Amino acid sequence: MVDSAKIAIKAGNGGDGVVHFYRGRFVPKGGPDGGDGGKGGNVYIETDTNLSTLDHFAFRQSLEAKNGHPGGKSKSSGAAGDDLHIKVPLGTVVTFTKPTGEEKVIDFDKEGMGELVAKAGRGGRGNWRFRSSRNTTPIEAETGEAGEGWQVEMDLKLLADVGLVGLPNVGKSTLLSILSNARPKVADYEFTTLEPNLGVLRLPSDKSIVIADIPGLIEGASEGKGLGIRFLRHVERTKLIVHLLALKNGEEDLSVDEAIEKLTANYKTIRKELSAYAKELTKKKEIVVINKIDLLPAKNVDGIVAGLLKNKIKVIKLSSGTLAGLPDLKKALSRSVK
Repeated sequence: MVDSAKIAIKAGNGGDGVVHFYRGRFVPKGGPDGGDGGKGGNVYIETDTNLSTLDHFAFRQSLEAKNGHPGGKSKSSGAAGDDLHIKVPLGTVVTFTKPTGEEKVIDFDKEGMGELVAKAGRGGRGNWRFRSSRNTTPIEAETGEAGEGWQVEMDLKLLADVGLVGLPNVGKSTLLSILSNARPKVADYEFTTLEPNLGVLRLPSDKSIVIADIPGLIEGASEGKGLGIRFLRHVERTKLIVHLLALKNGEEDLSVDEAIEKLTANYKTIRKELSAYAKELTKKKEIVVINKIDLLPAKNVDGIVAGLLKNKIKVIKLSSGTLAGLPDLKKALSRSVK
């Protein structure tokens, strides 16, 4: 999945005006009739709900609208250049820069949104525009105006109601597949998920909740470690964070106190990375879920939950394997996402 791209965009140049003099069968030396050049094509960026990635920009370095055509004889204007319409998925943030330091940012976060982002150059005037009583045979014409150009950086930030976060291999992708119709790759090793996945949870009330499975984060992610900040930005637009906790394979036999200590440390690791990337992320509503409880000794589960609560971490118990706790999680999601 390509979720960032850098390209150059340029509007079309105006067509050149021409120098021409009318010549007819009985008019060997007619007056000026060189036409104006046509306007170049504008560049527009528009949202497209059929797109979900920036893959179509992966091997593109530049995109240009068509130039205007030169003017003709008999005062005829050149044809205008075709406009360029660039399609992007919802949630694309586009930063435009020029060598002069000029910069603008547009967030394409609405369905049907379209913006003129690079203005076309005007066509140059033909020589008939320069005729006067003092200059009846002008031999000057204008070149077309250059179209506007920008260096463009696109960053896709998924538009989801809920973001699933947690360390690698805590069961985020499995949970997404259970809650929705998404079918992400699932395996019992870290970093199975290398790109965000989206799914839709449909509730009996006809309410729909869009859920994003954010690839596993590790300590130092905000500084680029692991899969780094490439995926942290996808959490920014979510209304709710669902933070999954789980013990790794081989940790199931830890004592209750050891499990509480381990899970608390894991929780703090992710919260620290979210805060380091953007403090606003830690202010979002959060549901904490302890997953894979079916792999823990049954007598330990309640003690672990109570211990986490003492550490101010209130959790919902869940087993993605047996679906225990799934109704409670769905109810919490329905209440939290308005």
